[in-house]
Amino acid sequence: MRDMEEKITKMHARAAEIKRHADRTRTKVFGMVSAALTVCLVFVVHQLQRMGHGIMAGQNTGSSMLSDSIGGYVLIAVIAFIAGTAITAVIIRHRKK
Repeated sequence: MRDMEEKITKMHARAAEIKRHADRTRTKVFGMVSAALTVCLVFVVHQLQRMGHGIMAGQNTGSSMLSDSIGGYVLIAVIAFIAGTAITAVIIRHRKK
């Protein structure tokens, strides 16, 4: 009877180890995706500043959104949302542990 209990205990320990490995892999992937999105966001913001639209455009910053090149703002918003969602998911998983 003791052998069966030891086997079950080892099986549960191995299952927990596999789950921890999968969680670590998922966390690494989320981290890499978040880093890539951050780099993309910085690049887009830099490009928008070079074009004269956006964050540091002077006093007409709000009116520059009325021009034809608002696609960059939408792209920044989507990237920021995805990055925020990924970071939130990682934090929630970390807190559950």
